Amino acid sequence: MPVKSGGSHSFSAFGSMVVAAIISKYVWEAAPSFARMSRLAGDVLVTTTGVEFAPEFVGQVFIATGLAFVWGVLYHVSRH
Repeated sequence: MPVKSGGSHSFSAFGSMVVAAIISKYVWEAAPSFARMSRLAGDVLVTTTGVEFAPEFVGQVFIATGLAFVWGVLYHVSRH
């Protein structure tokens, strides 16, 4: 069982990051509110952790998190 779900989850994480990088590029240009939200979240992360993040990276993480969540829900629904 762990091999099946582990493989699916690792593919989800990798796939989400790749797809998020592609989607983020277009969303960043098309939705100025998304760019502002990414910058704000990046500022909060810098203040909280002290680690610098590029605003584009924070946007990619938001999109990847959403994609991975949807993947997880669909995986759970299809398995159970």
